[in-house]
Amino acid sequence: MTNITSLTDTYGVFTYKDPLIYFAIENFQNWKHRELAIRSDPIAKTYICKLDEEILSERPIFTPDIFGSTSEEKEPDAELDTALEMESTDVAEDVSEEWETERWDLLLLKKFNMARTHSFCVVQLYDRQPHWRVFTDREITNIQYDKNDNPIGCTVEWTNEMHKSNLLRYHKETLRFYDETRENNDGTALFVPFGVPVGKNLGEYDLEHIWTLSIWLRYILLDITNNSAKSSGFYHFKYGDALSDAERDNLVNAADVAGGMRAIGAKTTALEEIVAMHPTNAQFSIEAAEEMMLFIAGASRLPLSFYRGERESGGMNSGMAGYVDEGKVTEKKKFIFKQFATYIKKLVEMRWGIIIEDVIPYIESEQNPMEFESFGMEDKDKKEKKEGESNWEK
Repeated sequence: MTNITSLTDTYGVFTYKDPLIYFAIENFQNWKHRELAIRSDPIAKTYICKLDEEILSERPIFTPDIFGSTSEEKEPDAELDTALEMESTDVAEDVSEEWETERWDLLLLKKFNMARTHSFCVVQLYDRQPHWRVFTDREITNIQYDKNDNPIGCTVEWTNEMHKSNLLRYHKETLRFYDETRENNDGTALFVPFGVPVGKNLGEYDLEHIWTLSIWLRYILLDITNNSAKSSGFYHFKYGDALSDAERDNLVNAADVAGGMRAIGAKTTALEEIVAMHPTNAQFSIEAAEEMMLFIAGASRLPLSFYRGERESGGMNSGMAGYVDEGKVTEKKKFIFKQFATYIKKLVEMRWGIIIEDVIPYIESEQNPMEFESFGMEDKDKKEKKEGESNWEK
């Protein structure tokens, strides 16, 4: 019997494959898969990381003001005018320099990212470098609870790998959570859940409801890439007359290794012909991707333009469409920030001893939709007046 390896060869045509697909990063219950998704998946990263970056692109506005007069130099929208007026008369200690030195902007960003991805996180403050750390499923080995099943502490373990070095440092800490209602409270860590916990979950997974949709889209995009201008289909292998059952199995395995992004060659005694079978509609996969993006936009309650980075409509109505899109994004930002407001206030109190009455996100001013309405009505009135004058002259 002739060895099939002497009859077949595989060679790369398009050798790259998305690591998320290649390693089957699809198990939502696995924290490693969730972290890889927000690092590499365009949809998950945009929904979690990019949205958080926009929410925290400017410092939050605190009452009392903890940044001195820095907030007054900005030009916020009308909704924030009242808050700023309160700040101008109610000023606390200026912590701007320490905020910058200790990178609290990065602390808030990492806290938002991790809590939304893993349903909770733990923030530990230090009186030395690095000043803070954010822990989650990766580092937390166990959580301690009180008699009412409330988390009161945890044990964390992690390693520091030095870049371009063989050094590997192991760390282990037992953290106690800060709680102002507890007597003799000496906690230096803060437990931060996201949303409403369900069942045994400590919080809500903000990524869960678009997880399946993002994976489906991942495979649709792979199909578009594989087929270039063709829609999804399959390949018909016409076996040679001299092909034995054992050789057929080896050929099938070789074809599986080759996949849709590689080619396979064999002698005609083993493989007579490969026929590509594809639907005649070349736009099938592209249209499916468009439809899937609409589902993702609807599920996340964000406009499609947020994921694409551009407005979906143009012409005379583009201004109003842009305003509607920005309004949806703004409402989503406010909702997410609200989930963390209490814990931001507690962290400031733990670090600087300042009692915060309120904290809101800084959101730039938006275009007023009434401008478009009044513009349209004004044109209509002018047109009707002009037509009336023309008719009178006649």
